[in-house]
Amino acid sequence: MVKEKYRVNNLDCAHCSAKIEDAIQSHPSIENAHLDFTRKVLTISMTAKDQGLIEVLNALADQIEPGVKFESIDVDEHAKDNNIKHWLPIIGGILLFIVSYILTMEAMATSVLAITSFLLVGHSVILTSFRKLIRRQFFDENWLMTIATTGAIILGEYTEAIAVMLLYEIGKYFEHRAIKRSRESIEKTLSLRPDFAHVLRGAEVSDTPVGEVLVGAVIVVNPGERIPLDGIVRKGESTVDTAIITGESDPRLVNRSSLVNSGFINLDGRLEIEVTARDADGTVARIMRLIESAAHRKSRTEQFLTRFARWYTPSVVLAAALMAFLPTLLLGADLGMWVKRALVFLVVSCPCALVISIPLTYFAGIGYAAKQGIIFKGSNVLDNLRRVKTLVFDKTGTLTSGKLKVQQVHHTDQSSKAEMLEALYVCEYSSNHPVALAIKSYHQGKFDPRQVEAFREIPGQGIAMAYDGDDLAVGSYEFMRSLDMVFDPVDSDETVIYVIKNYQYLGFVTFSDEIKSGMPEMLNRLRNLGVGMQVMLSGDRRQKAEKVAKELALDSFEAELLPEDKINRFEQIADKAPRIVAFAGDGLNDAPVIARSDISFAMGEIGNQASVESADIVLLNDRPDQFLKAFEISRLSYTILVQNVVLALGIKALVMAGGAIGISGLWEAVIADVGVTILAVLNAMRLTRL
Repeated sequence: MVKEKYRVNNLDCAHCSAKIEDAIQSHPSIENAHLDFTRKVLTISMTAKDQGLIEVLNALADQIEPGVKFESIDVDEHAKDNNIKHWLPIIGGILLFIVSYILTMEAMATSVLAITSFLLVGHSVILTSFRKLIRRQFFDENWLMTIATTGAIILGEYTEAIAVMLLYEIGKYFEHRAIKRSRESIEKTLSLRPDFAHVLRGAEVSDTPVGEVLVGAVIVVNPGERIPLDGIVRKGESTVDTAIITGESDPRLVNRSSLVNSGFINLDGRLEIEVTARDADGTVARIMRLIESAAHRKSRTEQFLTRFARWYTPSVVLAAALMAFLPTLLLGADLGMWVKRALVFLVVSCPCALVISIPLTYFAGIGYAAKQGIIFKGSNVLDNLRRVKTLVFDKTGTLTSGKLKVQQVHHTDQSSKAEMLEALYVCEYSSNHPVALAIKSYHQGKFDPRQVEAFREIPGQGIAMAYDGDDLAVGSYEFMRSLDMVFDPVDSDETVIYVIKNYQYLGFVTFSDEIKSGMPEMLNRLRNLGVGMQVMLSGDRRQKAEKVAKELALDSFEAELLPEDKINRFEQIADKAPRIVAFAGDGLNDAPVIARSDISFAMGEIGNQASVESADIVLLNDRPDQFLKAFEISRLSYTILVQNVVLALGIKALVMAGGAIGISGLWEAVIADVGVTILAVLNAMRLTRL
């Protein structure tokens, strides 16, 4: 499957954007298409690369919205707009109208000058509407505006017709600028790394494009610079600002062997970093892909809006036609008066305020969340999170720190501490499980991958392997029993791992874990937001799980669960829950539950590829308040969305009602139509300034 992206030019109609997307989607060579009106980007998937695709896309778009053009995504999108050709006729029309208004001329000459002025001011709208008329596309804003102002010209309302067309053009200009600024503001979230890296070659440092730097290269990052690539610190010590990635405001100390991510800002020391991932595979690249792809997963509101726009405008046009002619036909009323009132309906009938502001609200919400270290994988996720009433947690790494520490090391009389720890180290060497990380931090052993003869890991139970002629196994007591080992289990509230070598019991190690700071307060605040059912599913021993559940006042818990048990228990909870059920885990051993849940959270580092790929929401650090922040952003986005819907429909309804009784004229109609769109866009953009 081949993916291509194109910049979209000359597209100012959000409703037309949906039509173009449908047309491209229906093309036989294209598997999937998504046109993001907010960012002016078309993303398509197809089975094979097509060299003539741009011509095909331009032809399809031109049938719906004349003048729309696609170009390579590499073209600079922030180049200065070339509006001279567009605005020169408009300025000329205004000057001509002023001349006709000042000079005393015959009525015929005044009319000719006024009509000429009207054609100059509205040339772009009129030409576009005629092109669409040829293609039998009647119900768009250009066509409606042309009919309305032409009606005013026929009625002799020259000043009103020209002023309405001018106000419309000015309004569209400010609307375009507002959307462009909002797009640039949001996309600053994606500009997380420099374009060049200082690559160290011997004693020389050379600037190299980040895309050309290979894994294993050593780069230099000076104080005040942003780290361009993921890596490991090989020399130097400094503090780094991780806020742009994790949302964490406190600087973090890094020194030799510390892992650092692209996007971090080096604050006060020179660092030499060994690159561990190419630019395309690094932290920033993955975050950018997540944010960009989020727009592809539309919310139910956006899907409804697409359908709503298709019948809304034709319905208003029909209502305007009935308003224009029924009073005259049935009551003998003045035709000119009712036609003028009907023109108001035509002007305000375009649903642009909704079609533009609703997707923009979701996109702004996703962008704002990303700045806080929260990645939503789609507007559907952002929209649905506010509906969650039941939240199910994994324990280790989610409710607790997950950073286990070795608490007790006990070996049998037939073994030694060194022998037991070495066996444990070898078995856990290739694992990233919290137990493995604790062991590798506690004991620095030796491991040779060439000595591995066999390896088997059972998630949630343990590891068995053949290494350098020895049969080794580490894991839970149940795992030991499955290997036919017989010894007395340890009675402990902590995590216990048993070790055997050549079917001889060597001893055990206990690990301690703590509830994350701030977790109880966060859970209480979630209850206040309506997330009243809070459940924990854990693979740990029952005594330990019960202790955590009591401290956090959870509604219920299940312990000693294998991964398959977790999914079965989760399904039982989901079947009984009245609304959407969310699951929060570390993304390591919870893949089945994450896939089954309506909404899933993964906590921890963006570097964990399993978490990033499987979860709906990725929290880039371990702060419990990010759960709360995610719910608050979802609710705030919905509040702004409702405000925009009420604002748009309310003002349009008032103007329509005023037009029906003769209070609202074309001036008020065009100000309402364009003004409410600008207000809705600005309201949506409040999310980017929080």
